[in-house]
Amino acid sequence: MNALRFSRLTIFTISLVCLAACGGSSTPVMNTAITQAATVTPIARLSPASTATGDAGELSPEPVITVAPEVSAWLRDNAIPFNTTDPNSDFEDLMPLKDLIGDARIVALGEATHGTHEFFEMKDRMLRFLVEEMGFNTFAIESNWPEANLVNDYVQTGKGDPVVLLNELSPTWQTQEVLDMIRWMRAHNENPGDAPLVGFFGFDMQLYTMAMDSVVAYLEKVDSDHAAQTTELYRCFRQYTNRDLIYTQLSTETKTACRANLQTVYDQLSQQQSDYEARSSATEFAWALQNARLVLQAEHAASSVDESFMLRDRYMAENVAWLLDQAGPDARIVLWAHNFHISKDFADSKDFADRKPMGAYLKERYGDQMVVFGFSFYQGSFSTLDSLTASSVELPPENSYEYYFHSAELPRFFLDLRGLPSDSPATNWLLTPHPYRHIGARYTPSTPEDFFLSGILPKLFDVIIYFQDTSPSVPLY
Repeated sequence: MNALRFSRLTIFTISLVCLAACGGSSTPVMNTAITQAATVTPIARLSPASTATGDAGELSPEPVITVAPEVSAWLRDNAIPFNTTDPNSDFEDLMPLKDLIGDARIVALGEATHGTHEFFEMKDRMLRFLVEEMGFNTFAIESNWPEANLVNDYVQTGKGDPVVLLNELSPTWQTQEVLDMIRWMRAHNENPGDAPLVGFFGFDMQLYTMAMDSVVAYLEKVDSDHAAQTTELYRCFRQYTNRDLIYTQLSTETKTACRANLQTVYDQLSQQQSDYEARSSATEFAWALQNARLVLQAEHAASSVDESFMLRDRYMAENVAWLLDQAGPDARIVLWAHNFHISKDFADSKDFADRKPMGAYLKERYGDQMVVFGFSFYQGSFSTLDSLTASSVELPPENSYEYYFHSAELPRFFLDLRGLPSDSPATNWLLTPHPYRHIGARYTPSTPEDFFLSGILPKLFDVIIYFQDTSPSVPLY
């Protein structure tokens, strides 16, 4: 794919390709997971590494690029190596994170694939460090908010079986690594010591049935007369559960009328806030209202073929901000999502200059109170949703960031991308666009070039976590 400009029809087609990347256990057709967006802005005619083989080797070969010695030396001098991803290890090698993060309230952890064992383990390890050493008390993952609340019940009270509860989340997170993290969260909350208790949440909005059910259940408790009315108002949208594509194709008049029904539910809740809080609690009301808001978000995304692509990130950012507000002024939150969602910009694509990923919205709002960690790897394999076996990647092209990082000859490291000098030959390469890996929950080995984007890494992330070698995450089912 050489073209870098895409029509609305192309974006719609991409939406269909991106099924099940980040949704819940029942994934609608219009799950427009941008984590597959390597097909949106592919790198045309990549030059593969000289040792790479396969289809990528047929792509416009160019002379091998030798990384300048001063670049490799600078990387070795400035990289912060760490020893392991094992969550049960001590924190001695993670102590430099205190300086990298400082007083920030938000730490966003990305991933270059949705199925890498080392990425998942490292996030677990970093969460434990951030909770126990830096006082973070909230965790939120790229999964639907109402469904994630069931996991939070387990984390807070021990109620339920986490293996069963994970089945409510996206298949991407149904792994041994995520289960181990959740079990640690429960064990921590039973004996937190001097550290705060920690909660487990989601910030996504692609699914809406459980959100509707939660609103109706709340009204049955505080205002049974309105519960039946709400059920009826929700009927226009509920009937298209898992059939978003059909909803998208309805007439504007039909969708407008349905949206008005959903807005009525939200408005009626808002207008009765004082009364309903008195019959329940401020927290219960806030959660019910958030469920009603999530339904509105889902309808907006489902009704817009060309906009759902980016509306999801806008609404995920709103939901993260809501979670942080609910947690209180002293709360600190750890986010888990794909590299794209947590990034501060949309690579260097002019096609989407007016659209932003979740991280860009949050960075605008929170500034230096947010630190964004992108995850990168040189070689290895990973789990995908479209194959029973792990996928492996070709070696990256010589002009890629991964190829440069590999020249440092370090197995794993942190690299702070902030405040780089712009007049140094050793860092100029970091401040110019290069390809970087961009793989979601699916992968096509025959077209590896489709799974790179081009961008200026310091504009996208504050810190890079690099791995020389990676392996697949471990599915539970």
